[in-house]
Amino acid sequence: MRFDGFAGNNDVKQQLSAAIDSGRFPHALLIEGPPGSGKKTLARLLVKAAVCTGAGEKPCGVCAACRKVDSGHPDVTWLCGDGTQKSLNVAAVRALREDAAVLPNEAARKVIILADADPMNPQAQNALLKILEEPPAYMLFILTVESRAKMLPTVQSRCITVSLHGVTDEEALPVLRPQFPTLSEQDLLDRIRLFSGCIGAVLQSAEDEQFSKAIDLIDTIARAIIAPQEVTLLTAFAPLERDKPLTDTVLAGLKFVLRDALAISIGDPDLTISVSPEAARMLAASLPKRALRDAIAVIDDLQTSRKRNMNQTLLLTVACARLREAAGR
Repeated sequence: MRFDGFAGNNDVKQQLSAAIDSGRFPHALLIEGPPGSGKKTLARLLVKAAVCTGAGEKPCGVCAACRKVDSGHPDVTWLCGDGTQKSLNVAAVRALREDAAVLPNEAARKVIILADADPMNPQAQNALLKILEEPPAYMLFILTVESRAKMLPTVQSRCITVSLHGVTDEEALPVLRPQFPTLSEQDLLDRIRLFSGCIGAVLQSAEDEQFSKAIDLIDTIARAIIAPQEVTLLTAFAPLERDKPLTDTVLAGLKFVLRDALAISIGDPDLTISVSPEAARMLAASLPKRALRDAIAVIDDLQTSRKRNMNQTLLLTVACARLREAAGR
């Protein structure tokens, strides 16, 4: 299978190619990954591969079927969640089940994509399960979610799951350099690392000012870690209460700042790569090496908890308590 325009994630590419190139196209795929990791890009490539009529490796990208996927293919249905359960409720899923019973118009397969399926409640998932258990031979279902943990175990068991992750600097730079021609290489690397190698998130940051907002919060929180009053840190974390993607970005940035502070503390400031060097120098001057190492470990734990979909309010409360404890406050 060809993966034009989809950088990195070679483990996923190998897994999918092994199945698809041998003709064993799964009937249901669950694609999980953080925001901007390329879930929809991969889904679109898989859709093209499923309906492609060109010769050789698929998708060819040039046959009529491949082109129609971009403009509107009669055998391809996209249903995108809007962050609520409204667009992916039981009624919507039942309508999809009825549509799935109709034979394809042109292609050998019919494809239904439920993008951003995270808001689906158990009732909607159970409605979907009925068609996943005994799908028509021509059907392909693709679901994209931030975390498979949001899907019922019974739904997961009916799907082949692939997990996307951020790509390396070397993989991201060639893709992003044309999009950010005025940025220096170091500034672009900072942005890539801040968004954990998720190319889509980096691109989106240029449009919605997420990057500048994240930089300000990282600097504010880093300084609040050593503030005398706990309320200062609680207030600094407050803007993250309802923004999980921004939380991921800020946690990644805080780790960079703390690592820089540790590098400065051990006498190797040339290692600094963070987006807030002044905050790193302040932390290095205020905290001992052990405290900085402990704070980095706290951030690691918080990132793991985020991936497991920990309650956001609880996550931020734990963040405040443990970072202050690490700092000896």
